[in-house]
Amino acid sequence: MTDTIRTLAGDFPSQTPDSWAALAQKALRGADLDETLGRTTIDGLPRGPVFFARPDGSHAVDAAPRDLYLPWGIRQTLVEAGPERANAAALDDLMGGVSELELRLDPTGQFGLKANEIELLDAALKGVDLTIAPIHLDSLGGQGHHAHLLLTLFARRRIDGETVEGGLGLHPVERAARQGVALDDQCFPKAKALTELAQAAFPNLKIFRCDAAHMFEAGASESQELAIMAASAATYMRLMMETGLDANSAAKAVEARLAADADIHLTIAKLRAARRIFARIAESFGATGEARRLTLHVTTARRMLSASDAWTNLIRNACAGFAAAAGGADAITVRPMTEAIGRPTGFARRVARNLHILLAEESHLGTVTDPAAGSYLHETLADSLAQSAWAQFQEIERRGGLAEAFASGWLQGEIARSRAAYLARIESGQTPILGITQYVDPDPRAVETEGTWPEPDAPETALTAVRFAAGYETSKEAAQ
Repeated sequence: MTDTIRTLAGDFPSQTPDSWAALAQKALRGADLDETLGRTTIDGLPRGPVFFARPDGSHAVDAAPRDLYLPWGIRQTLVEAGPERANAAALDDLMGGVSELELRLDPTGQFGLKANEIELLDAALKGVDLTIAPIHLDSLGGQGHHAHLLLTLFARRRIDGETVEGGLGLHPVERAARQGVALDDQCFPKAKALTELAQAAFPNLKIFRCDAAHMFEAGASESQELAIMAASAATYMRLMMETGLDANSAAKAVEARLAADADIHLTIAKLRAARRIFARIAESFGATGEARRLTLHVTTARRMLSASDAWTNLIRNACAGFAAAAGGADAITVRPMTEAIGRPTGFARRVARNLHILLAEESHLGTVTDPAAGSYLHETLADSLAQSAWAQFQEIERRGGLAEAFASGWLQGEIARSRAAYLARIESGQTPILGITQYVDPDPRAVETEGTWPEPDAPETALTAVRFAAGYETSKEAAQ
């Protein structure tokens, strides 16, 4: 008996890209390697078929250590129109495990909570301890007004400002772009005033949201989404520093929102690339240390959801939620499976929040700081995405910044081209959608909602949200 222990791969020679390609070519019996196995992203970035280690053998660790008991913020969105129903949903969600609440505020009440007065906002949050459950705003209109209402509510309840977290969710440039309106001359001055007020009384609040997820929903590619996030971060950091904030405080007052879809590996790489990009931008403004770390909120994508067979959205959300967690999101929102149809029932909200618990408690994703670290695929793809996005970010800056790039219509045109390319891949069968273009259930079970969305199904105009799944369904029905 010998004491020598051989490693599993000890007797096998290490492979190089060239030697692997030769073996693959032999196995394919002369078929073209790139055409048979090669894939690219919508931006044309290579996705394999295989990746190898970096020449220096290094890898980047982008995520911070996680809390074993709450590895990411479980953020649920309230879309109920009235304050009483919104309050009931909020308390139910919090009792069911949600740790953060996002209020989708709509002055009309069609697509979210109508809380244009302090009493209505107070009623919607009745019984909610605002020092324990952070509140984040997602205003479809009147962002400044709603932000003032939330700050006023904090003051009315005599809450210690040092204990308040959450976010005002200001994103005036993205809001103007997605609603197809000109950026008001008073938007930035009002945002500066809110910055000064919030920083003085509630220093831990996130003030601005780099909301690139909206552009992803409109059809933007992963690189475009990252580039818009970068341009948004630069825009709002400049604005905050004009009020006298130092670079560290400005960087800490920013939260980015990106979308996760069912493409797990591409989503993981995108989130890792986002952290590298933000760190570079924050550093260029003078931020140091922990301030360079991006606060990242990830929401499962709306554009991947099916309207005809909502049950299949459970699988899509599970894939997207897994990718968001593995990619190191600080907070995750899982959209209800009925989001493509109408307002969710209590059952749809419960299923959405339970997915977090399954990922954290049963899959144990929260016990690993950075599950993708060292993976050749994720490391290489994240680098490629970061470089591509950085080049597009530089082009946006060259054109005068994010506001000007949208005002000129140039950025909308770039997004429209990516959207058309995605839809062409779906139509050709190159990108199948399970349950929609493949393995379609001929008799899908209906799912109950609390009423359908009014027409149009989203408030966007210039950057209309597109659901690739439901959009394909609609076009198919029209053709028939």
